[in-house]
Amino acid sequence: MMALLTRLIRLFKADLHGVMDQIENQELLLKQHLRDMQTALMQKEAKLKQICRARDQARQEYEKAEKRRDGLETDLEIALKNDKDDIGRMLIKKLKPLTAIQADRRQHLDRLSDDIKQLREHIEQQQLQYENLQQKATEYFHRAEQQRWEDFSSEVSPGFAVHDVSPEEIELELLQRKEAIKGGATS
Repeated sequence: MMALLTRLIRLFKADLHGVMDQIENQELLLKQHLRDMQTALMQKEAKLKQICRARDQARQEYEKAEKRRDGLETDLEIALKNDKDDIGRMLIKKLKPLTAIQADRRQHLDRLSDDIKQLREHIEQQQLQYENLQQKATEYFHRAEQQRWEDFSSEVSPGFAVHDVSPEEIELELLQRKEAIKGGATS
């Protein structure tokens, strides 16, 4: 009894899966998958633009601080040449933290540049995959449409293939047209 019940449950599940497969339209699923891929690509491109803006802003801050550091270096050199040690100490006190900050900024810029490079490569790979899938989907949709047309034509005219014409049908058409021309010429 238990084995029979188990088999019935298994049969019901299999039938349910078959019904679900019939309900799911493969073309719609493929189109949705393509839209999802396109959305993911657009999100990654937006993230790339955001990282590029952050890198550009960090680069501007680095360059501005670099000019300030160069100015302090020049002032320190002048102070040392004129034996102004107290001014020199004060300038060194400003230069030391600025130099450390610039090193951190340089590392940050390098990390952002690496992130940009990796993200660009990733986007390029996904773009190629997307275009490849899009091309295959177009071919699939074309074949599916052609199959639907052939199925429709075989239902309308059973035994008649969409593009196949028998030699007898060609001969009959030729004879009918010749007869029509002869009949039209004699009248």
